[in-house]
Amino acid sequence: MTFVIPTVASAPYSPLIRKIDPTRRRVTVNDLLPDGSPNLADRVETGPSDIAFEEWAALGLQPPNLVELREYRLSRLVGELQARDYAGLLMFDPLNIRYATDSTNMQLWATHNPCRACFVSASGYMVLWDFHTCEHLSAHLPLVKEVRHGASFFYFESGDRSEEHAAQFADVVDDLMRQHAGDNRRLAVDRMDFIGVRALEKLGIEVRSGQEVSEHARKIKNSNEINAMRCAIASCEAGIAEMQAILQPGKSEVELWAELQRGNHIRGGEWIETRILSSGPRTNPWFQEAGPRT
Repeated sequence: MTFVIPTVASAPYSPLIRKIDPTRRRVTVNDLLPDGSPNLADRVETGPSDIAFEEWAALGLQPPNLVELREYRLSRLVGELQARDYAGLLMFDPLNIRYATDSTNMQLWATHNPCRACFVSASGYMVLWDFHTCEHLSAHLPLVKEVRHGASFFYFESGDRSEEHAAQFADVVDDLMRQHAGDNRRLAVDRMDFIGVRALEKLGIEVRSGQEVSEHARKIKNSNEINAMRCAIASCEAGIAEMQAILQPGKSEVELWAELQRGNHIRGGEWIETRILSSGPRTNPWFQEAGPRT
């Protein structure tokens, strides 16, 4: 059998044509977006769209500087760790990982399939365990010093080897603690499967409340974070206004909710935690989620 290698002219999607340059990492350019990110038109991170930037400018809102925002948030976590004399913070909660790293990966899926973790030492050294072959999702984040794999020991991933994999992961965490905190054996953990906690404690690690650390870190905002909140609220209000604009008899609750979802996504929003939109008799009792009622 003879194999013919297509030419560029005859096969525009030939494997010989490299569509994406895998060597491009942490590109520094002079042309920046209003939030300080490189204006490459193919940003890896979840962030504001051009629509959002234009709306914020029209409202006179100052976008947050993401570079400074990431540095501030890491400093808040480090400050809370040092105040409690903890060696570090180990996170599995996707929202805490987002706060610490500003990286994201399948957030909703990761909430019930804990495949990502992050360790922040009291000195500020940060290690991210991500899903398989996903290093590129955090390549633009210089505060993330290492990207590793191997934090997945939930049953769907590990089956009857879950305890073995949890022990392997605990050994890695123990090594990081010894490297960056010496003899300090106190580790804050936000949310972790019990077999992981058991594996850490077996190594003599004292597990403390990581949610306490992260909540106290987040409670104080600087002006940059206040700007981020104002911009987020403005985008939310714009999406709600679009939803209200199509509100008319015959529309279902889920149709209205879909419009709000659309408004969120086109502005760079990632996801919405609840879908509490109800009408008529469904408004009492409250907390009924959107359904087919017109």
